[in-house]
Amino acid sequence: MSEIKVSKITPRNPCGTTQLGDSGDTITIPAGVTISNNGTATGFGATGAVNWDVASIKTVDFTAVSGVGYFVDTATTGAVIVTLPAAPSVGDVVGVSDYANNFNTANCTLNRNSLKIGGDAINAILQTDGVAVTLVYVDVTKGWIVTDSGNQTDAPTAKFVASSVSGACNTLTTAPDCANYKVATFLGPGTFTVTCAGNAQGSNVVDYMVVAGGGGGGASEANPESVTIHPLVTST
Repeated sequence: MSEIKVSKITPRNPCGTTQLGDSGDTITIPAGVTISNNGTATGFGATGAVNWDVASIKTVDFTAVSGVGYFVDTATTGAVIVTLPAAPSVGDVVGVSDYANNFNTANCTLNRNSLKIGGDAINAILQTDGVAVTLVYVDVTKGWIVTDSGNQTDAPTAKFVASSVSGACNTLTTAPDCANYKVATFLGPGTFTVTCAGNAQGSNVVDYMVVAGGGGGGASEANPESVTIHPLVTST
């Protein structure tokens, strides 16, 4: 096998095209090799996909670059305006995601930058908490079209996060036969507190049992109450 070692391959003509191989050839990239693209990739079947920028969370107005997805935080400094690229090529793509689940409180505006969004000559306003959208530039008629959208709550999350009880005689334990159940036992006054998150899916049932104390003349006895909590799902 022949081998060529060079530091750079440049087209013969300025701004020309360099071809690797001929039709039917196979170009092999060995394991462990990293290819970095600092330009525009075409013909790889990647239209509609973005590289999400996790190094820079956006908290102020900015202009988007094609091929990049941005996490936008409107909880830190308020509403943010994302200006779409001014002269996109067909197939260019931009992504925006609600980093702080705060778009309903402080909106994220997609500035169309003189082009259309979904065929309308108006800016788009993202105002759903946790929403993420991907837009692809199609043509001058429709402009930017949303090809993918979702919400953070669509992803499965742990429904039960933490719980506690107050009161010196009260206890909180994990059920011996199921780790998804918590058992709060009250032998005196106290408060049972649950911190939870996620969608209203699955079980949100509370089982409880009250054991009444028997009594003789003049005697009194605490009335213990045992409460078994299913994995809770109501967001706080």
